Amino acid sequence: MIKKLLAGLFLATLLAFPAPAAELRLTIKDVRSDEGELLIALYDNADGFASAIANAATRGLMPDSGRLIGTSIRAKRGTQSTVFTQLPPGRYAAIVIHDENDNGRIDKNVIGVPTEGYGFGNDAQGFLSAPSFDAAAIVIGDADVNTSISLVYPRTSSAEEESDYDRLIKRSPSGPDW
Repeated sequence: MIKKLLAGLFLATLLAFPAPAAELRLTIKDVRSDEGELLIALYDNADGFASAIANAATRGLMPDSGRLIGTSIRAKRGTQSTVFTQLPPGRYAAIVIHDENDNGRIDKNVIGVPTEGYGFGNDAQGFLSAPSFDAAAIVIGDADVNTSISLVYPRTSSAEEESDYDRLIKRSPSGPDW
């Protein structure tokens, strides 16, 4: 009887003290327009993160079952913030997509390069691909964390560069000269 009472008392004590949790305040910098929305997702494991990257152009981030938590906010030029609360201590990789055309996913060109803005935790960048989970992971302990992600947008060519390209490949209004 005493063992049951002690076990019950121990369990009640554990339940009385909430598990440590913190908040992540994420600031998204360099939003280039008011068009569309920002899709923001947190992943607590490498497999979910890799799957999100592989499928961001086809299904987007929001219907992703590998995502721990996500949100979307209407885009506003400049800087915007969001807060994720009650996160247990751990590592969380963040992905942000500026879905300017509101189709729910990141658009890519024919060779697979994103044509909309994107960013990762720690402002991580990969070489010819997205960064790893480890590079994009933000460590959350018992204290709140403030961090930022600067969006990266594809470089657009100027009219002068387009003209130079046309001359280079000898393109004329009626088509190539070959």
